[in-house]
Amino acid sequence: MIEFEEAGFSYGTRTVLRDVTLSLAPGAFHFLVAPSGAGKTTLLRLCWLDLAPTEGRVRHFGRDIGRRDRSAIASLRRAVGVVQHDCHLIEHLSLAENVALPLSVSGIAPEERADDVAALLAWVELGHRARALPGQLSGGERRRAALARALILSPELVLADEPTGGVDRTTGLGVMTLLLELSRMGKTVLVATHDTDLAESVPGAVVLRLDEGRVWVDEAVA
Repeated sequence: MIEFEEAGFSYGTRTVLRDVTLSLAPGAFHFLVAPSGAGKTTLLRLCWLDLAPTEGRVRHFGRDIGRRDRSAIASLRRAVGVVQHDCHLIEHLSLAENVALPLSVSGIAPEERADDVAALLAWVELGHRARALPGQLSGGERRRAALARALILSPELVLADEPTGGVDRTTGLGVMTLLLELSRMGKTVLVATHDTDLAESVPGAVVLRLDEGRVWVDEAVA
């Protein structure tokens, strides 16, 4: 699905990732574990082509995409759903409009996929909040809304950056349950977290540990 080959990334003179070699297997559930500021978000951004490696290479779905091939980048991004830590909901749009936003960006009329939007909102238990504005949502509702939006284009890979951060345990477990359901449906899932206990609580998950810019692959959790 995604292959890193001796990849690295630096912000100017500050090296964040170095010599990263790993593969995200299709249909597997992965955790990327590291403290805040260690480079988890940078690695996720490399996965969804928001950044290009400054050394080595990253292959996406078997393809090595050049930095200037904007058409290929746009096409491959549709196969990746991203749940960012701060959710990035558009405050003047309703919940349903936020979930449908990737459709508009991709040139698809949202009204053509209204049933899909409604089904996703029902799946994340927000069907009754379709007309609510982001400012009217709780932290947990915003997380679930962001997950629904990440899925509207039916991606093959789902990336979630600290999806349980900043919410209570019950809410966090609810979000994790939805992500695990996606894995059981055949999606490849990568969750970035600083919570080691969370990463070790999911049987069958592959745990990737990021330390001093390098990634170490643990055995799957028993």
